[in-house]
Amino acid sequence: MFTFINRFTVTGDVAQFETLVGEISDFMSTQPGFRSHRLYRSAADASVYVETAEWDDAASHKAATGSPEFRSRVGKVMGLAQAEPAPFDLIAQHGA
Repeated sequence: MFTFINRFTVTGDVAQFETLVGEISDFMSTQPGFRSHRLYRSAADASVYVETAEWDDAASHKAATGSPEFRSRVGKVMGLAQAEPAPFDLIAQHGA
């Protein structure tokens, strides 16, 4: 599994940002290898968001993010927020 985490600081319209991220998530959910997407908003600072995306593998994620359809969507988001994207490796997991 491949996990991608992105931290956003929204400098534009928050509602528009959330709508655009939702549209990207809808698009990504149709791509091969997509597993899940979650968007979190900080309870301490309403301008800070974190999204997590899980994919079957890095190649599937790379193919989806390299598409023109993704690029056009993400460009709109970047007009509203600063992003700190990165892939992450799972080190530990605990559950009930």
